[in-house]
Amino acid sequence: MRNIILNRLKGFLLLAFVLPLFFGINLMAQPVKSTVETSNQPWRYGIRAGANYDIATLQQGGEYKFGWKAGFVAEKRLVYNMYFQPSLSFQNKGYKYERTFNDKGNVNAYLIEGVAGILMKFGDERIGRGLIISVAPYFTYGIGGKSSFEDLRDTSANNFYGKITENTFSDNRLKAFDLGFQLGVGYDISHRWELGGTYVFGLHRMMTYTNFRWKGFQVHLSYFF
Repeated sequence: MRNIILNRLKGFLLLAFVLPLFFGINLMAQPVKSTVETSNQPWRYGIRAGANYDIATLQQGGEYKFGWKAGFVAEKRLVYNMYFQPSLSFQNKGYKYERTFNDKGNVNAYLIEGVAGILMKFGDERIGRGLIISVAPYFTYGIGGKSSFEDLRDTSANNFYGKITENTFSDNRLKAFDLGFQLGVGYDISHRWELGGTYVFGLHRMMTYTNFRWKGFQVHLSYFF
C-alpha cells in the first residue's frame, strides 16, 4: 500500500511541476508575427509512423521491448504558438520479464492509440523550423496479440502450468483499456515534416490483480499534406 501511495504521489508531483512550466513558457513566448494568429486557420492532416520502447512498472525482472506504430494525425492552430494535435494510430507494444525461481513471460500486444496533444512551437514560422514541446492525454484499447509464459518453479509446485501461450487481453491477463499521459519534445523540420519523441506513463492498472502500469518511450515522424 505504501508503494502504491508513493508512486501516485510521484505522478501528481510530476504533473504539478510540468503543467505550470508548460503554460508558463507559453505565456512568455512571443509570436513570430505582430498580429495574433487565431483559430481561423484551417486544419492540417497527415500521416505518422514511429517506434516505441515499452515496459511494465514491475518491481524487478522487467525488460523493455521494441514496438511500432502507424496512423493519422491532424493539427489546428489555437492561438499564438499553441496548437491542438490529435492522432489515431495502430500500435504494437509489449514487454518481457523474469522473476527468479517463479516465472517469466513475453507480452505482445496490438492496440488502437488515441492522443489529444497540446503543443507549443517555437522558432521561425516563415521557414517552419523550431522546437516543439507537448503534453497529451492518451488512451489505448487492446485488440489482439499472443503472449507466452513459463513457470520456473519446481514441477511439484501447486498449479504448475509449464509453458503456455494465451491471448494477451483476457480475464486472466491484461486489461484492454488504458489511460495516461505523454510528455514530449520535438522539432519542426519544415512546414510538412515534424519529428517528435515522448515519455509515456499509464494511469490504469494493467491487470485486475496487480498494480503494474505501462510506461515507455516513443519516437515518431509526421508528414502533413
